[in-house]
Order: sequence, then C-alpha cells, then structure tokens
Amino acid sequence: MTTPLENEKVLVSQASVNSFARQPEEHLETMTKEDLENEKAVEKKLVRILDYRLLIWSFFGYFANGLDRNNMPNAYTSGMPEELNLQQYEYNWAVTLFFIGYVTLQIPCNAIITRVRPSIMLPFIMFLWGAVVCFMALVKDYRGLYGLRICLGISEAAFYPGIVYLLGSWYTKQELGARTAVFVAGSQISGAFSGIISGAISTTLDGHNGMRGWKWLFIIEGLIAVFISIFGFFVLPDMPNNTKFITGELRELALKRLRREGKETVVSGLNWVTFRNLFGSPYILIYIMVFSIMQLGMGILQQFPIILKQMGYPTYFANYMQAPLWIFAGIIIITQGFLSDYKGARVWHIVGGGLWTLFWYIIMVAVNGGNLPVPLLFVCTFMAVPVLGISPIMMTWLNEFYSADMETRALAIAMTNSIGNLAPNFANVKLWYVEDAPAFRLGKIATMSLLAAMIVLVTVMYALQRAGWLLPKPARKIETETIVSDKVSNERDDGFA
Repeated sequence: MTTPLENEKVLVSQASVNSFARQPEEHLETMTKEDLENEKAVEKKLVRILDYRLLIWSFFGYFANGLDRNNMPNAYTSGMPEELNLQQYEYNWAVTLFFIGYVTLQIPCNAIITRVRPSIMLPFIMFLWGAVVCFMALVKDYRGLYGLRICLGISEAAFYPGIVYLLGSWYTKQELGARTAVFVAGSQISGAFSGIISGAISTTLDGHNGMRGWKWLFIIEGLIAVFISIFGFFVLPDMPNNTKFITGELRELALKRLRREGKETVVSGLNWVTFRNLFGSPYILIYIMVFSIMQLGMGILQQFPIILKQMGYPTYFANYMQAPLWIFAGIIIITQGFLSDYKGARVWHIVGGGLWTLFWYIIMVAVNGGNLPVPLLFVCTFMAVPVLGISPIMMTWLNEFYSADMETRALAIAMTNSIGNLAPNFANVKLWYVEDAPAFRLGKIATMSLLAAMIVLVTVMYALQRAGWLLPKPARKIETETIVSDKVSNERDDGFA
C-alpha cells in the first residue's frame, strides 16, 4: 500500500513527464501559419549550415581517415614487403596492430567528448594521425612499422565515434541515416582515390629521390589529413547549446528539434543509469556482434588488389581497379542511408543488406573452391558492397536507441566501434591470411556463416525492442523524481506537508 507521500511523488513526476511529452503538439497547435512557415525557414537554414560545415568536413575527414588507415594493401603492392622484409604473418600483424591502439583509447575518448569542445578535439587528432602516417615513411623494418601502426590507432581512436556522436547531437531521425551514410561514404570514396594515388605513384614517383613508392604513398596521404584538419578548427560545430555560430532562434530550434524526439541534450554525468542502460540488457552485445560481422564482410573488398596481384596482374592495374569499386560503394552506401530514413525500420535495411551479401559469398565459396574466373570475381566483389551500408544504418539505429541519455549514447557508440573492430581484425590474421591469396577460401566460408548469424541476431534484437524489454532509460527522469521526493520531504519537515 502506498503512502500519501509516495502517491504525491508519483503524480508530480508523471505530470512533469506527460507535460514534456505533450509540449510539442500543444506548441504546434498554438502556432499560427506564419509562425510555422518561419520555423520551417529557420530549420532549413539550420540544416544547411550543418550540412555545409559539419557534414562536408566530416566526409573529407573520414576520407583522409580511410586513406591513412587502409593504405597497407597499396603499400604492400608498391615495394614495402621487399624493403622491410615482411614475411609470413608480419604484414597481417602490421595491419592488425593498428586496432590495439584504436580500441585502447576509443571508449575513454568518447566519454571525454561530452565534456570538451569537439571543434578542437576532432581536428587536433586528425592533425596528429596525419603526422604519424608521414613518419611511417621513415621506418627501416617491420618493428618500426608495428610501433607506428599502434600509434596511428591511438591517434585515430576518437574520430569515428566522435563524429557519429556529434551527428546524432544535431540531426533528427528523418535526417540522421542519410547524413551518417554520407559521412561513412567518405572512407569508401577514399578507397577509390587511394587506388588512383597508388597507381600514379607506382608509375611516376617509385624510385624518385631514392624512395620506393610505398614511402611516397605514406607521405602524400599523411599530408592530406594534416591539410584537412586545419579547416576543422574553423568550421566544425560543438554542441547545440554552446556552438558560437549557432545562436538565437537557430540555437533554440536546434534544441527543440531534438527534444521533440525525446533526445537528451543535457549531460547528466556518468551514473548508475548509464551502466544499467549499457550492461543491464543484451542490446549492446548484439550491436557489437553485428558490427564485428559487418567488418568481416568487407574482407573481399579489402583484399581485392592483393587478389588481382596474385592472379598475375601488374601493380598499377591492381591499384587502379579499386577506384570503380569504392566509388560504386560510396554511391550504394549513400543510397542505403537515404532509404533507411524514409522506408521503414532500420533493421530491415540491415537484414536486406546482409541477405544480399550472403548470397554472393555463397557463390564465392561454391565456385571452383574460391578460385573464381576473373569476370565472376569482379561481379561478386561489386555485388558484396551493400555489406558496407550496414555500418551507417546500424550506427544510426544505435544513436536513436540510446538517445535518452547522452552519456549512454556516447559510450555505446565507442564500445560498438572499438570492440566491434577488435575481434574481426584479429580474426583476419588467420581468416584472410595473405598467403592464401587469391582463393582466400577460409575467409569466405567464415564470412558466409557469420552473415547468416547476423541476420538472426538483428531480427531477434528488433523483436525484443518492439516488446519493450529492458529498454534504456533517461537519467534526467530519475534525477527529477529524486528532486521531487526531496522537495516533498523538505516541505514535510518544515510543516507544509
């Protein structure tokens, strides 16, 4: 049986929650047609500013990120194994060690980003990783390469989750999927330019000033990141409540848009609600597993130049053939993102992309033991591209699912991206062992099996969410109830209750 005090606490708390929930509709009812048109004009201006500043810089930032993180296959085909004496698993470990540094700092960095200015933090780390890539041209053996790959992972750790978090702090559900896809497409487009740059270097700069092509590759792509980072200090926004160039009615509307969707805009600080949201249900684990499988699904795309080189094609051809592949990937990813904003729940776009990619991996495994004829190799590789579109759709879903608490959302994004990258990249040492080229049969079989498991996982998770089982809760609501309880208790002690 509840006491009068408990009843008053519940009634006051529920009334405040209901008032908050009703506010957007009541507000719209009291607005005149002129007010609505003015708000739409202001909203259009706000989104345009965000697209020109945040989205475009994020795209080019992830473009540089993709160049610098994924240039190892291009370096491998441009003389690096011979000069650094890379044998057996040494190349695979050089690729994988990046993720030790990447995982180590990613979660604490995204906990910090809720308390610092992203407009300073994100450009600074880009400048740092660009410098590290330039220094990679100076290594003399695989040990130096190992060390700088770890440093590269540390310096890049905060970028991807930081941008995903920042996008989710500004855009609405109707805008976020497409914008996240455009951001992620920057990395895929970089794959095209990386192939073009590598091909050009192998034919023009290889041996110039006594340096092999792989050294020129690191220097040029590192300087691109340094150049882009400088612009970030001037164009990137912070949060809606403290961005210097978003003020007045623009700032009010930016906050209002997010509150309409129940997205928290105030940092509550780490608390038990944050840990309950993350570890009190299996959702974060499933998100991590899905992201890991998506990363493994990219294997055929990442190894494409090595496959072509091992099939006897010249280095410049193997590198140039990445350009159409990654341009096609960028177009498909953006298309998937736009469709996920306007055509139903995110889950079905993930399931669709997974089923489509699974079909083509089955063909890659079934035909000739993995040694595909060249035309079929090109078809299967291009048709596997939709697995890449799963990433921005899933991160958008994650952004929306944990929107009730800023701390939970930041940590969930970092945990999914960091741990989700760790497992597959260690697995790739064995699954996509470079000496298994061009067939890569083990990697294809493992990926095929895991894609089938991923489809089951996301379907089950969606069913649990629809059933309302152990959903995340806002820290602010709990704090409000506590404050109401304390206030009523104080009044009772003072003789008012």
